Amino acid sequence: MYMKSCLYSSVKDKALFSRVGFYRNDLEALKLCSDKALITNSIFELVRFRPDLIVAYFFTKSIGAAVCGRLMGARIIIGGGGDQFSPVLVSGFRLFVHRVLAFICLLLAHRISLSCTDDLVNIKKLCFGFKFLEKKLYFDNHVVIPSALARLAENDRSVQFSAFTMCWMGSEGNVRRKGVDRAVRLISMLRTLNVDASLDIAGTDGPGRVFLEKLIHELGLTDHVHILGAISEDEKNKYLSEGSVYIQLSEHEGFGVAAAEAFFSGMIVVHSNKGGLRDVIGENGLIVDLVVIDNSDIVAVRDFYAQFLNYKINAEFLKNNLENYSIQMRSEAFCGVV
Repeated sequence: MYMKSCLYSSVKDKALFSRVGFYRNDLEALKLCSDKALITNSIFELVRFRPDLIVAYFFTKSIGAAVCGRLMGARIIIGGGGDQFSPVLVSGFRLFVHRVLAFICLLLAHRISLSCTDDLVNIKKLCFGFKFLEKKLYFDNHVVIPSALARLAENDRSVQFSAFTMCWMGSEGNVRRKGVDRAVRLISMLRTLNVDASLDIAGTDGPGRVFLEKLIHELGLTDHVHILGAISEDEKNKYLSEGSVYIQLSEHEGFGVAAAEAFFSGMIVVHSNKGGLRDVIGENGLIVDLVVIDNSDIVAVRDFYAQFLNYKINAEFLKNNLENYSIQMRSEAFCGVV
């Protein structure tokens, strides 16, 4: 059967489709189960394409695509953006509006694609016990592609706390949600303990970069924390294969593709154990309670550093579990809706 599929996300700049890994990987997954696949941020282009399957990103921004898809008789998968209706990050009237939008998406979609248990808990509340809605909820792992240069058998990376993180810096809010400001503060606290700690931050620039630059200056870390801006895939893979530490201290994380790539590349992942970070990495990384950073608990940070020095990479675990996050499995999840 001839089938056309469309990946839709209402991003302002189409260049993000080539720069952001999960868009590229999901498009490849759709190509495996479709004769023709389109990726777009335009409702008009989506309608003109007339796909049989629509994969739409972000609950608060997918209603237009879902309505058009329903009118065309297309099958609809909606996922991503579970933080938009999480009471951890959103409150008051804004939370109410986001939950209403998510509920409408729940009604329109044939499948809700979830990538962490926190999102499952939050959206299951919107089902109000109706089984026909709960049956639409599925766990679909994102694709994880580690650096081809990864050296999983080596455990000498823990000698130095030379850290790396990636974050879209288009808004201060996203930088805070991803915990990059907390990562900077962790570096400051480690250096207070005479640890030779440093941090490189990669990602598309914006207001979030201005916020971070001010924080770095205030903490006197200009020689130790560097903002790289957007980097190429080759540069990213170099960091993943040669670096020792990846930091992801998110308040909420739907899946954490970048952290997962670092993890399966053999880096020590220092993380908050929130959402997808708990599901994919958990105690196989080094967990930092966000309260430790917020309260400047230097004793707890000293204990954390002692754990860091004793950490060993479990290469066997990484090799055995990576197969759960393949393009083939993602494609099968998409195909199962048609």
